[in-house]
Amino acid sequence: MTDTETPSFLSRLRARLNERKRRIRRRIELARLRRIRRKTTPQYTYCKNCGTRLEGMYCYRCGQYALDTEQPFWKYIRQYFENMYQFDGKIWMTLRLMFTRPGFLTNEFNAGKINSYVHPFRLYMCVSVVFFAIFFMVAGDRMNQIDAINEGRLNDRTIERLQADTIRTDTTIYMYHAPHLVQVLSLRYKMENADSLVRYLLVDDAYGLARATVPRVLFERFKRVPLAEKDWEYIRSCRSLNDLDIENWIDGHDYGPENRAAILAFHIDSLQTRTAEGRDTLILTPEPVYDWNTGLGDEGRMLQNEQFRSDIMGQLSKWTPFYLIFLLPLFAWMLKVFYHRRRMPYMWHFAHAVHLNTVFLILISIPLVPMFAYGMDVLLQSLQPKGAFNTLQANFLKGTLIGFPTVMFLYLFISFHTVYRQGWIKTFIKALLFFTLFSVIACLIAFCLIIWMLVGIAETV
Repeated sequence: MTDTETPSFLSRLRARLNERKRRIRRRIELARLRRIRRKTTPQYTYCKNCGTRLEGMYCYRCGQYALDTEQPFWKYIRQYFENMYQFDGKIWMTLRLMFTRPGFLTNEFNAGKINSYVHPFRLYMCVSVVFFAIFFMVAGDRMNQIDAINEGRLNDRTIERLQADTIRTDTTIYMYHAPHLVQVLSLRYKMENADSLVRYLLVDDAYGLARATVPRVLFERFKRVPLAEKDWEYIRSCRSLNDLDIENWIDGHDYGPENRAAILAFHIDSLQTRTAEGRDTLILTPEPVYDWNTGLGDEGRMLQNEQFRSDIMGQLSKWTPFYLIFLLPLFAWMLKVFYHRRRMPYMWHFAHAVHLNTVFLILISIPLVPMFAYGMDVLLQSLQPKGAFNTLQANFLKGTLIGFPTVMFLYLFISFHTVYRQGWIKTFIKALLFFTLFSVIACLIAFCLIIWMLVGIAETV
């Protein structure tokens, strides 16, 4: 064979890729046939509903499924998900192909090969149900951490004195919102020694009374506030017990020696006096209680903020799924505009849009993991110039926040090339323009929706 007859590198690479595609298609077809054989052999011969002889898993006369009534409970649950979401071996193969071969499932669906994989919209609904159920269940707990950043301001002069090396923690008092104070010093004023400056033992819960030891310069900024009636009743009921075994007599709370110590150290003055009728009576007076920010001690304001947060989470959980579903036809319409010369039906673009948005819902879970796992405090500290980016957690956070849009764009780019079969350079330019334009439009719509929700909530609060 002469040099001119020697296959070029590109032709050999093309032949190798074509052979790999044929092997993948054969494996997919083999898995499909095995699944069909497993699903088409009933456990009995005649339909238990109408008595017709079965020729498959469904009775051709009444349509009843040939369910094995003696199967274990877990199989009933599995069959429910199979019937509802096709949550069987088909979904795992669909998800694997979706991430390993971008655009392949769209081409298969557009070619009419629907039954071999999970239907695109059914897969999207299954993924979105799981995503939103987990997201809104966890997000509500993390919203409380935002209060520690937005609430309360300390005098600049006080902060400068606290940052001095000679400051000492020497004043022990009872105060409200001690954990909030530590978070504000740490997050807002970037004080790394906030835990050592404010040491506290909680009497009850994190938003209630605590026995704290703070620097004198910080205590001078506190204001004396009335002791809440519920805290006073709680302390008196605890002190009336012979053995302060809080862990046993209060259910549902994880109280221990620290709570016991804070309750026993609470000073109560007693005064024996005589009533107008001549009877002796005992007057109990609690020791002074302070708050570093009187705004937080306002019960009405706290309830209002709590209601506002609840309304926000309620509106987001209500409208976010509709917002994402609304983006699907918009996404498909933009695909049709970008590739109008391909003269593909709109539903082909819609199937592509559903597949891409399903990948988006799965991938966006990765950047959300650090916020849920580490909390808002680590998230905000990592954003500081001298934050916690040297730690493993912060590096993972930074990588996910930067990597998510990059990975999503690369997936979009490869999927565009697979589905629309244009050159790599032309596809890259179109993918970049599409990704940027759609992101801007989606953010503007989300911004308008959030403003509309906030206006509606503000009118009701």
